[in-house]
Amino acid sequence: MSKSVEITHKELKQFIDEVWGTKISLNLTGTVGIGKSVAVYEKAVSLAKQEKRKFVDWNRVDKETKKEVIKNPDKYFVFMDIRLSQFDATDLKGLPKIDSEEVVEWLIQNWLYALTKEDIKALVFFDELNLSPQSVQASSYQIIRDRCAGDVKLGENVCVISAGNTLEDKASIFEMAKPLCNRFIHATLLPPVINPDSKDSWDSWAIKHNVDSRIIAYLNFEPKNLFYFDSESPEDAFPTPRSWAEYVSPLIKGKDHNNPLFQKLVASAVGRGVAVTFTEFCRLEDDIDFKEILDKPSKIQEIEQLDIRFSLVGIVDNWFDNNHKKQDCVKLLELVSYMQPEFAILTLKMCFKKHKQTMKKNFGSIKLWTEELSKEYAKYLVSA
Repeated sequence: MSKSVEITHKELKQFIDEVWGTKISLNLTGTVGIGKSVAVYEKAVSLAKQEKRKFVDWNRVDKETKKEVIKNPDKYFVFMDIRLSQFDATDLKGLPKIDSEEVVEWLIQNWLYALTKEDIKALVFFDELNLSPQSVQASSYQIIRDRCAGDVKLGENVCVISAGNTLEDKASIFEMAKPLCNRFIHATLLPPVINPDSKDSWDSWAIKHNVDSRIIAYLNFEPKNLFYFDSESPEDAFPTPRSWAEYVSPLIKGKDHNNPLFQKLVASAVGRGVAVTFTEFCRLEDDIDFKEILDKPSKIQEIEQLDIRFSLVGIVDNWFDNNHKKQDCVKLLELVSYMQPEFAILTLKMCFKKHKQTMKKNFGSIKLWTEELSKEYAKYLVSA
């Protein structure tokens, strides 16, 4: 049983809305690779828009940009991803400086100094907090508890969120001391799931982030393989939302499934067992005569195998990537009209994400859409 309240990715973003503007810090626990960092980052981008400020990822900008932020903090919303596991206990206190009266002052690091600016608006993410030794965790008390860095206070609009893996992950974590625990509110992030009917489903996120369509189709067919973690497994690689989106997808983009390295590339990211089933799924494309289906879309109704139906979704998406003029929009709708609803919805959502303007421009003048399909499927494109 989780030590704290369990929340979904959608609820995490709602939690951040609740703590934003307060001085309450949130500690987030969750297993490996489920998107803790990504969810917090995306929420920071959203908050920047909400606050009508320019978003700055402190970890990815140059020195000149950082100087500009410190000089004009009222123009920016800053996101900082700070890995305390890489710090020594003295790093957060700073370096000593003796002035002319022989009084010791402490020179704090640049990122902490930026957070003390009165007009700063920022989200500070202490990722992997429980990977840091307790001596470092203790040094973070002042920032989290007293909202101070050395002798200066953090700005009023600085939100602190921390995250860490669970004890079950065997991640060599240090259990958080109880006094530090009491400085946060706590939540456990649940792994995302595949649910075509939910806007919060992982596949909806994957569509928006241009994850390879074969992965999305496969995981709709085999949702259990989105996340599978066995701490006793001898394999180093295992499937997680992160490994599918950040590793497998870029590795196989533009590669044919018959490429000799294809299966090994997938296995290097998600493990050999899952790589075998994924590759076999991709090879189903070889059993589909897509040219015949394009010529006669009603042939779709003759497909009985569930895995081939899902494979066809990926094929149609890839085809529409390269063919999206008005006549192709007509053909897409003809294909969709012969699909069962769950496959039609997935196909339309995948195509719509990448070709929204084309579909919006053309669907309104296509009779099949305006008189038939829009009644059933338009609502899914609104939420895509």
